[in-house]
Amino acid sequence: MITRARCVTWRIPAINPFRTYVQSQSHPISVCEDEVGQQERFLEEYKIRSLLERPIVQYSQKPLPKFSLKQLYRQSEKLTSNTILKNAYDTVEHLLIYNARRLKEFRKLPYLVVLNPSISESYDTYLHTMSSLLRASLYPPHTLKENEEFAEQVLTEFIDVHADTLPSLSKGFSEVSNLLTHQQIKEFLDDHLRERISMRLIAHQHLELTKSINNPDRYVPGGKYNGVIKMLNIPDVIKKNADIVNDITMLKYDQAVKVQIDSNQYQGNYWSQSEPTLEINQELTFPYIEYHLDYILMELFKNSFRAHIENKVDQPVQVTISISRNPLFLELRIRDRGKGIPTKAYKHIFDYSYTTYESGEGEANKTLNVPPGLGGNTVAGMGYGLPLSKQYIEIFNDTLVPNDDDWEVEIPPTKGSLTVQTYNGWGTDVYLKTVGY
Repeated sequence: MITRARCVTWRIPAINPFRTYVQSQSHPISVCEDEVGQQERFLEEYKIRSLLERPIVQYSQKPLPKFSLKQLYRQSEKLTSNTILKNAYDTVEHLLIYNARRLKEFRKLPYLVVLNPSISESYDTYLHTMSSLLRASLYPPHTLKENEEFAEQVLTEFIDVHADTLPSLSKGFSEVSNLLTHQQIKEFLDDHLRERISMRLIAHQHLELTKSINNPDRYVPGGKYNGVIKMLNIPDVIKKNADIVNDITMLKYDQAVKVQIDSNQYQGNYWSQSEPTLEINQELTFPYIEYHLDYILMELFKNSFRAHIENKVDQPVQVTISISRNPLFLELRIRDRGKGIPTKAYKHIFDYSYTTYESGEGEANKTLNVPPGLGGNTVAGMGYGLPLSKQYIEIFNDTLVPNDDDWEVEIPPTKGSLTVQTYNGWGTDVYLKTVGY
């Protein structure tokens, strides 16, 4: 016996999915009963987007405080049961501002660009977290228990949702590159990735502060390292990331690359330009955000290790550590002998979506790049490794640095930087410099 699906006629508004407004006319459509549920979900989604419209406009216009290492330290040093609750409220507010600003910038893109499925997916991710953050703002935590639930649920979800956005965004912009100029793509991605780093850092900071306040063995009243900044053993961080990248190269090439770590650790003020006295055994520690250094070192090692393997270089990649104590700086030099970067490629090493992975040339630039969330055995370059690493190290470029006289004096040479020097036919040096506290 054959049955027919009973059909009904609905009259729904015509919707622009990225402007979230109803056009003037509506259109009758006939749908079968098994499609009614889909239409109801569609209308519910439209209703949610409409309700988000006013908060997006309002929050996108709000100012944000200057983001600095000093701010992160102060949150750590002033951590109490009262300040953690105030910080929870501030965290939600700041994330809402960043989130709304990103949605506003998506909407400035040409309509055909935002219709791209991959870019649309990124846009929808920000809509989802906007809704989640708005709900959290209505019910801020009032106790340490509620704050723990807020951190575990809202912030952990926020970090997880935004962990895998780069592959989709990279794919989307590569597909619409004919609709935008190179400069337009660069400007959008520079701002987008910089604010994405800031958003995730704000969320991670509150998570770390929450872990500290809830753990008596970890919490140090007035301490500098209750938050995301920790005192790091730099050789250990280097070895850890070299091991991770060697796991990747073993899967791809069945080879590993040795890393030699040395130091020109100097006494006193290394940056005074006077001839220093060399100290070999001084402890090589530096206060910083470990997962920022992890990302940068992994990307740099992917480039250098592949260059060594594909050019059959047996020498180790050399990492030289320099640390100044007053003012506090860290400089790492990663030196490989991977035959250098050809001039044509060197001009593009900080361009988005530029990769030499398909070429097989083995030069030490955008290769083996894996944006966060792609999985450790993925080695194909997506062209985001070096430009995103540069954004990570420059996130504190405007920070204020302490000195003996006035700890709020800005010292221009202290700005973080990632620079590359290459010697065609020989190898490449990458210099990572950053300020501490």
